[in-house]
Amino acid sequence: MKWFFDSKDEFFNVVSHPFYDLKLIVSFLVRLLGYRKKILYITHNEIYIKNKLNEYSVNFENLIFSTPLSSFDSKINFDLVIFDDISGISVIEDSFVLPFLKNISSNKKIILSMSELLTNNKIYEINDELVLFKEPRSIQTKIDLNYDMPHVVFEFLEWFMLNETKVILITKDSDSSKNVYSYMKKYVSFSSKLNNVFIDNNFKSFCDFESNVKLNSYIYITSICFFNEFQEFIFKDKSKVHNFNIVVFFASDRVFNYKNLLSLCGMSNFLKDCKNEVIFVSNYENMEILTAKRISRSYNKRLWEFGLRKY
Repeated sequence: MKWFFDSKDEFFNVVSHPFYDLKLIVSFLVRLLGYRKKILYITHNEIYIKNKLNEYSVNFENLIFSTPLSSFDSKINFDLVIFDDISGISVIEDSFVLPFLKNISSNKKIILSMSELLTNNKIYEINDELVLFKEPRSIQTKIDLNYDMPHVVFEFLEWFMLNETKVILITKDSDSSKNVYSYMKKYVSFSSKLNNVFIDNNFKSFCDFESNVKLNSYIYITSICFFNEFQEFIFKDKSKVHNFNIVVFFASDRVFNYKNLLSLCGMSNFLKDCKNEVIFVSNYENMEILTAKRISRSYNKRLWEFGLRKY
């Protein structure tokens, strides 16, 4: 990366979609580690990064991992700091990133982000296999989702079951999951297609559920608290993950930000052999939902503008 060796600028911004495969960053890291450079890698998903690096025969003793919530001794100087805000589930506000990094002693800092955080010194990166980034549908309703759901969502769920696909229904917390599960079970009397409804607290984990429930179609209700479990399941063996639709209830709640909403869309790009859906259901479209929709569209627009994909 020419910027590191030739430029006097401190910051560089790599803008990409959630779960970018890090080809550029990993090859750059391997090169710098070969020069015995001291590197700090700040990430929400250390295991994901280490798995990428383990494909190379390099010495990692000069590579230090940390999280965005850790504090650092300002006396320690690093040759490079990488702030990775796309490889895991981020709860960090964009406004936090630059002030946080300025307190770390290093002349070179790379920010991996879902949206542009710098006006200059930025590039856009995409996975080679990315056909289109999954753009979410958004459904608004006046109904309190703790007690019922709009008919259009009911029709979507019926359609998913009819086509023998699976649904991960994500709510804002465990109490909301129980409420949704309670009235969803009552819908069985109206539609036999919705008879396979499960909730996370009846299983040790999502992997445990998948191991014990051998069905072609079901609705699995969970909350954002267990988001990482679903992520781990998908990345454990992507070749075995098929036909999942993702539905988010209470999408305008404050526990959801544009980053974790985009991450849900990003995970769906790893689901094979199906035209799956990502649907946000809320009482209104807040700024986080609108931002997630805008950025997801911008990823695809960039693919088309660069001539990498066709309409």
